This record gives sequence, C-alpha cells and structure tokens, in this order.
Amino acid sequence: MDCIIVDGHEDIAMGLMEDENWDFSAPATNGHALSLADAKRGGIGLILGTIFATRGYWKGVTPTSAAARQMACYDNLLKTHARDLFRVESRGDLLLCQTGGPIGLLHLMEGADPIRSPRDVKRWVNRGVRVVGPAWNTGNRYCGGWTDAEALSEDGRALIEQLREHRAIVDVSHLKPEAFDDVFALDDELIVASHSNAHAVHPHRRNLTDDQIQRIAARDGLVGIVLFNPFLGKGRVDLETVLAHIDHMVGLVGPDHVGFGSDLDGGFPPSRAPEGIDSVADLRRIGDGLSARGYEQNAVEKILGGNWIRVLRRTLPE
Repeated sequence: MDCIIVDGHEDIAMGLMEDENWDFSAPATNGHALSLADAKRGGIGLILGTIFATRGYWKGVTPTSAAARQMACYDNLLKTHARDLFRVESRGDLLLCQTGGPIGLLHLMEGADPIRSPRDVKRWVNRGVRVVGPAWNTGNRYCGGWTDAEALSEDGRALIEQLREHRAIVDVSHLKPEAFDDVFALDDELIVASHSNAHAVHPHRRNLTDDQIQRIAARDGLVGIVLFNPFLGKGRVDLETVLAHIDHMVGLVGPDHVGFGSDLDGGFPPSRAPEGIDSVADLRRIGDGLSARGYEQNAVEKILGGNWIRVLRRTLPE
C-alpha cells in the first residue's frame, strides 16, 4: 500500500546508546527491528524518535544529561543522513515527508524526568520535543507511573500547563488511572496515548480501557498500537492479534483515532514482536491486513499515518 506511514514511538537514540556498534543506516540485524534502510523500504514518512531518560535507567548519568546525549545522537543522525532524514519544525514540513524518504523526525519524551522544572519545557520544545509523557513505569516528581498509583503533583499540573502553553502534546501511555484522570481534569485539550493497546482485547495493566480510549478520542487524540507481544496477547501473537486490537478501537471510536506507536527496538528483540513483523518495514503489512478485512482506503490511510499527521498539525507552528 503506497501511502505515508507514521510511527509514533521509536527508541532510536536509546538503541544507539546501548549498542555503539549498531549501524543505523544498514538493514536491521543482530536483534534490531529498526533501521533507516528498513524505514525507507517500508514507506515510513515520519518518526517520533523518543527521548528515554527516566531516573535510574542510565547508571551514573542524570536524566537531563542522558536526554542531552540522546538529542546529540539525533543531531548526528540528521547531519550524517541529511538526504534521508530531516527535523520537522512546522506544519509545512509535514508536507515534505514522503513515502520512501526523506523521513521527517520529531521527538517524544517518554517520562519527563529530564525536565528539571516546568519552566524548562520551552527549551525542550525548541529542540524538537513535541510530545511528552509525564512519567514512565516508575513515577517521578510529576506523577505516578505504571507501577504506582500516585496522581499528578503540583509540579505535574504545572508541567501540563507549560506543555499546553508551548503547544506540546501530553502522552498518557504508562499512566495509572489516577494520573490519567488528573490529566483529563486539567483542561479539554488534545491528548494521545502514543503506544498502548486495548485492555478489552488483552487485559494487561499497560493497556487502555474502553472508557479511556473513548475519552482520548473525544479530545480528537489517538492511540498508537504498540507491537510488544506481552501487551498484545498470550500464546501465539501475530498480525491477526494486532488487527484485533485495531478492530476493537475502530469499533469504539472510528478510524480517526488509531495509529502506530510500534516501540520496535524499545528494549526488546524482534522475537518479542508479532509473527510477521520482523522490522519497521513490515508495518505496511498491517495496512494490507486492514484492507483484506474490508476497511476502506481512506480509513487505512488514516490509521497508517494520517491521524498522526492531523494531531501533529494541531501542535506545530505555521
């Protein structure tokens, strides 16, 4: 299927920091499911490359320093592969993203630990961070994460206010219901879950309930399907399993609020991704599967990338 694909969650810098021998330009090998070559081959036109620097993960390095190193990784990639990668800075830049390249790059901060103070949000937005999840699995001074039930703190509410002021999107993946509810209580702005699946299909604690999915859709947001087997199902997990999650969400909220947040190379090998998804080049197979199930072309294009483009157009400057 020849349409733009957007992947809303790829841990590129994390992978480069953990494996200094990884050649990002070559086809994915040695336990990776992600590369520039595979992204181009798969028709990916836009990537949200993550900044993953939660407290305690990078030993001996502060979250802010780890985030700065990851941003330097992205800067180096953009310089080295200037013909194939570019940083998206405006709505107009979204029009430059093309199937087969050049590939646009924006950033998603997975856990706001690197943001030392809500006042620092502007600096990170200016560096290209356009989506921020307040916490990862472990909580921080802003709110609780997946492993605890703490709601938003006073600093957390100030963080959300600053994200709104500087036109960054709040990502509620990883948040427990208490913090999720607090985020929604603050305002009525757009919200996403960059990499989450449907709890009704597979009742994993990282997945979203029907009510949560509907509340995100009511804000004109989206849920990005994550291709990590434990979040998809038990036993054999394959393309049909992925399609079942998409079918359920589309049945709830229509095709305007579902996308991809693959998390491929997000700390797990391709063997823990669904059968038939060996690299990001295979994301287009999901579109083929949707077409085979009777989805109209327009709906498939929205899910593959159009919904992320719509969401990002809401937040980027002219």
